[in-house]
Amino acid sequence: RLVCPALASLSLVGHRDLNTIELSDSCAKTFLLLTTLHDEVAPGSSFVLGGDSVLEARWQHRLSTNVNLFVSEQNMFDLLDPLIQKVQEKKWINQGIKIEQIFGTFGLLGHTRYGRFSVFGSPNIFENACTTETVKGTRVHLQETAEILIRIIRRRMMRTAFSNGCDAYDIVVASLIEPRALRLVLDRLTLLEHKSIEFDRQRGDVHIKDFEELIQPAFPQIIEDLPTHLCDVLTQRISRDDLLRKLNLFHKFHE
Repeated sequence: RLVCPALASLSLVGHRDLNTIELSDSCAKTFLLLTTLHDEVAPGSSFVLGGDSVLEARWQHRLSTNVNLFVSEQNMFDLLDPLIQKVQEKKWINQGIKIEQIFGTFGLLGHTRYGRFSVFGSPNIFENACTTETVKGTRVHLQETAEILIRIIRRRMMRTAFSNGCDAYDIVVASLIEPRALRLVLDRLTLLEHKSIEFDRQRGDVHIKDFEELIQPAFPQIIEDLPTHLCDVLTQRISRDDLLRKLNLFHKFHE
């Protein structure tokens, strides 16, 4: 596991550090590269860490190799062109950083030797979307769980009946480990979004794809009938305790 001592002096989100998290080895290596690159392009500017690498660090429920950074919308606009130019320098080419896709001025996707990454602008990144947790050795703060979950759920809706295996698994695990956060997200969904979820449940043809990205799941029994569990959780058709019993996890979570 790596830390990034060069970032320890950055003043990012104006919260006092109360606790820290450690990223998995692959995420930590990509994170170190990205934060060093970011500091060269825009020293002292602010960002937070979100996405499934944060959920993994909190829950230890699977292995993630993705790193997702979020900046303010204005910072993304200012950062994008210099970042694209910087990664074309020999130094960063040799480090294995490559940008794969650019979404106008909204963000980008790419990869390193260790995994995938994204950098996106977010309108509420420094309002209510981050916690007092920081990545160990830095002052980089983390997105709150509810903010990560609502992005996952809305990203799924853009795929209609298709769900990514990691996303679907994360939502079901959230109902077991952080049910209040998931309930908060479901309460924030619009009526149209709830109808979309219910429509998927009724037609019964929700497909889960990209299972090969789901590495070392701590609860493999969830995967055995993931479409059903996902629909039950999103439509709140099953209680947490009943789902635990169904998965033979009740005693594990109530020890």
